[in-house]
Amino acid sequence: MMSTLRIDNFRSFRKLTVEGLTRVSLLVGTNNAGKTSVLEAAELVLGGTGPSILERSARSRGEYVPLRDFSGGYIEVNHLFHGHTLEPEKSFEIESVVGEHPRFINCRIIPRPPGKMEGDEIAPPVEFLRSGSPSLALSISGDGMSPEGYIFPLAGYNVMSRLLRNAVAKPAGNDWKVRFMGTAAPPVSELQLLWDDIVLTPEEAKVTNALQIIEPDIERLAALSGPRSERGGSMFVKLRGSDERIPLGSMGEGIKRLLALSMNLVSSAGGYLLIDEIDTGLHHSVMTQMWRLVVEVARRLNVQVLATTHSLDCVRALAALYEESPGVRDLISLHRIERGTEASVPYSADEILAASQHQMELR
Repeated sequence: MMSTLRIDNFRSFRKLTVEGLTRVSLLVGTNNAGKTSVLEAAELVLGGTGPSILERSARSRGEYVPLRDFSGGYIEVNHLFHGHTLEPEKSFEIESVVGEHPRFINCRIIPRPPGKMEGDEIAPPVEFLRSGSPSLALSISGDGMSPEGYIFPLAGYNVMSRLLRNAVAKPAGNDWKVRFMGTAAPPVSELQLLWDDIVLTPEEAKVTNALQIIEPDIERLAALSGPRSERGGSMFVKLRGSDERIPLGSMGEGIKRLLALSMNLVSSAGGYLLIDEIDTGLHHSVMTQMWRLVVEVARRLNVQVLATTHSLDCVRALAALYEESPGVRDLISLHRIERGTEASVPYSADEILAASQHQMELR
């Protein structure tokens, strides 16, 4: 389990250390404080067995530029570096402490090596050379990657996405699973893939029971193949007392979010689940039950959860869970991220409860 995360010159952070991470840790802070960037840093250092790990966050943030006739597109890697600009020897590094073992990933801008590099056969569009220098390259290394690391040519501030994807990744030295849940509602096709791994296992009934937090009459959940899946209606629920198959989309975004959360928890067994704005789509009245689900599954399946929120109701619900179940004391923690500071402000379960009881602001 990760106890510490250190970030140097990554996105909005010049330096940040987050210590005292527990089984379930909640990150709070104002808009643009960097909470999502902390999740992305954890994703890179925990899941980085190859350069393709850089792609997911870039795509979700709109830092990916698709191009016709240029083998997919480019990733604007300058946004990964503090200050959004690139020059020789600029770098970012992320370190984590997992048990007694440190892990790291380092990305550095270096002078372009002499000679031809892979990707040179495709001339970059002129507009991509308007910023940065064509004489630079991107170097990526990490303890989870091949020892020799990787070097990619840059076109301005950009690297071709296919080069990252095609680079040979080092076989993982562990069986960690690192999953990232963003704020956008997942497509039904993604939910169906998660369900395929759960159906007819002991976890199937537990996932169905999780949906009853919002709708107690849900009895069954099923995924159907065929033409309907093309229209996004491939998952259905059965309600008590009804013979109708109800499309999942008809049940509201809260049900879909809770389903995605519960299935991602199961799919992260033995690994890590990173959740941006965990309360998205959920009413305050179900948040304590949501936290109970998260803590119970995380403990049972050995998952470490790192989540963010803007919601005071979400923080109070976590405090309410601790008040009801003191046994979770050592499993939960809260960390406030403040822009411009070099360390997060940690709160223990007791401090979260005391702050909630006295209406103190933790966000």
